[in-house]
Amino acid sequence: MAQPKDIPSLTGLRGVAACSVLFAHVMDTAFSYEPVLHPFSSRLAYFGMSLFFILSGFVIHYNYADLFRTELLMSAIWRFFIARFARLYPLYAVAVLLSLPMIPVPFSRWVVLSYLTMTQSWFNLEMAMYPPTWSISTEWFFYLAFVPLTAVVVTMRRPIGVFAVFSIAAIAVLTFAFALWRDQITAFSREWFWHGEPVSSDPWGWWVYFSPYVRVLEFFVGMLMAQAYRIRPTQLPQIILPACLLWCGIVIAASTWTATDSLAPNFLYAPAIALVMLHISTSKSWLSRALSSPPMIFLGKISYSIYIWSFYVFAMLNLTFAAGHPITILYVNSGLRVVVLCAVTVVVAYGSYNLIEMPGRRWIRKWGSPHVEWK
Repeated sequence: MAQPKDIPSLTGLRGVAACSVLFAHVMDTAFSYEPVLHPFSSRLAYFGMSLFFILSGFVIHYNYADLFRTELLMSAIWRFFIARFARLYPLYAVAVLLSLPMIPVPFSRWVVLSYLTMTQSWFNLEMAMYPPTWSISTEWFFYLAFVPLTAVVVTMRRPIGVFAVFSIAAIAVLTFAFALWRDQITAFSREWFWHGEPVSSDPWGWWVYFSPYVRVLEFFVGMLMAQAYRIRPTQLPQIILPACLLWCGIVIAASTWTATDSLAPNFLYAPAIALVMLHISTSKSWLSRALSSPPMIFLGKISYSIYIWSFYVFAMLNLTFAAGHPITILYVNSGLRVVVLCAVTVVVAYGSYNLIEMPGRRWIRKWGSPHVEWK
């Protein structure tokens, strides 16, 4: 099977996602005394996670849809999961091993099993050891969902139309359900997906942010955009890019209505991000050129390590400036911490990419499918 051509701007976009989450948490850490910045940091992190999940749907469908069309089902499933397991598990395993002292004592064997199998976010166990790995667990859920979803998406001849209808329907249904059935949803989550404070997020927070059963909607939107690109990679109207960027900027900057909107932690950015993704894949706009630049490609390649190690760097360097009230030197101290935390995270991530990610990925792929020439 011929490998699809690379789309450099998407690699750069992965760097934007990682840096969005990194900067959001850095700001929240360094300026913890400044309540004005916390809502901004939260929304920027929401944007980064949505971008990760939608981009995952695009890239996975773009790279693997033909695999399931040209090979026997079991062979395609094996190659797909070897490739994706190799992509996620080596770095994930190291991060979990380093966080073993965080595991609650006494601990349940189900907690351990969920972390070994990357299923902790599926059952609201993501707070037990190393909470940032919830997104890796959710990504693993997406891969299982991809197998049946791609069989449907690959047959679509008008994915843009499906995308429009699906986005409107998803926003309407989620808005209706979260507004009218919040108590019922919370009660259901508390009964079936809550295991106590040491290991679980609060039932409502899990449902709207950590739960893969809601976040898979973003992954599906990314798949639809990839199908549109595969069928007919034509340029979208130029107005699409500024309109979508404006929408994301408004949601990130808004202070009141998004703070309590239950769509902000999940699907609120999805339609705009998906259209931007298709736009930069099919055009040579200023944004596409910027994302294809060497610095953004570099950040995109090490984005997984940036996400994982940033939280360890925060823990090591998070020294609190002692002051009774905000003063000038306090803000200077926090600004320097932002620079240092970001720089150290990138350096650690680069080392991790070369020492853990790539060697682990090559070894697992060679072991799992020794006769396949991996890209």
